[in-house]
Amino acid sequence: AIVRLLDRAQTEKPQIARMADRISGWFVSAILLLATTVAAWWAMHEPDKAFVVTLSVLVITCPCALSLATPTAVTAATGALTKIGLLITRGHALETLAKATHIVFDKTGTLTHGRLRLESVIPLGDTNKEQVLAIAAALESRSEHPVARLLAHSAQGDLPEATELESRPGHGVEGIIDGTRYRIGSLRYVSELGDLDAEQHKSGTTRIALGTAKSLVAWFELSDTLRSDAEESIRDLRSLGLEVQILSGDVPEAVASVAQSLKIDQYEGELRPEEKLERVRALQNVGGIVVMAGDGVNDAPVLAGSDASLAVGSGSQLAHASADMILLSEQLSHIADGIRTARRTVSIIRQNLSWAVLYNVAAVPLAAAGLVVPWMAALGMSISSLIVVVNSLRLKSG
Repeated sequence: AIVRLLDRAQTEKPQIARMADRISGWFVSAILLLATTVAAWWAMHEPDKAFVVTLSVLVITCPCALSLATPTAVTAATGALTKIGLLITRGHALETLAKATHIVFDKTGTLTHGRLRLESVIPLGDTNKEQVLAIAAALESRSEHPVARLLAHSAQGDLPEATELESRPGHGVEGIIDGTRYRIGSLRYVSELGDLDAEQHKSGTTRIALGTAKSLVAWFELSDTLRSDAEESIRDLRSLGLEVQILSGDVPEAVASVAQSLKIDQYEGELRPEEKLERVRALQNVGGIVVMAGDGVNDAPVLAGSDASLAVGSGSQLAHASADMILLSEQLSHIADGIRTARRTVSIIRQNLSWAVLYNVAAVPLAAAGLVVPWMAALGMSISSLIVVVNSLRLKSG
């Protein structure tokens, strides 16, 4: 799957690369017209020099430097980032990352490790802890969500049979067990089953509700830990001029706890996937270039809808397929490294293009005037291309 993503990145060209290709096409047409004009002029004035001068014009203006300016820089940058575990899977990612103004994080599995712990099970009514865990595990049996895996591992004994299972990413799971329809997930989602009027208890932990059309059956309290480099990474991103936000489907209290730990002022919790996308669209509508970082199936729509997207390596395959970059290293600090590299890449591409243009502007008149012989023209063209390649290779050194 990673090889396929790399192939996709290599077949997609950044906008600046497509622009360079168009310029090269116009450039070749202009050079052919110029060479014809030069040949005609020398044929009328000094016919014995016409071929040599025309050949010099054609050789010295070979558009190699223009054509190499972007792909060499992008290849060098992609290789450097892959070494640190940041995999570029779409051609436009580097260019967009260099212009980013906002970075939006999901919470669970992105800012936190995503290795949830079941802190407590709170049965309601006549059920006991083992019964509600068995029901929850049966409902989540087909899900790859971290919460589902945790509940499945926590249950003991044989599970009841669950039928008509229906998963709604970012919301929860619904199914029928022993003739009763259950829902497990966010309180808002569970409450919709029977229009239940229940309040979420304020807590710094994540709370998952289990209920039927008649009542809530249980609460599951989960906790997670921040990534060790999260605080430093957020500080680093701010120093690069990016505005940092958290958009999470988790309960507001748990999101607020993480935001306060990381000193992030703008955050929202209990958001559905479509609501996350709406928030990103709102930032884009006021001119923001938004990078979204997430890991789950429920993050796929907003990853696809952001200007540039990043999926954590331990995240779902759907998140990987929807993202422009994959953080295989699992180190958030490498996101800032990626932004620095992206900015350097765009700068070096501009340097390469500027050099290619200046070289041709200076070389063409000399060749047309008969001051450059063909071997000098070939040497000049080769040196021009070599300068572009060497300049791009500076990106590999970090």
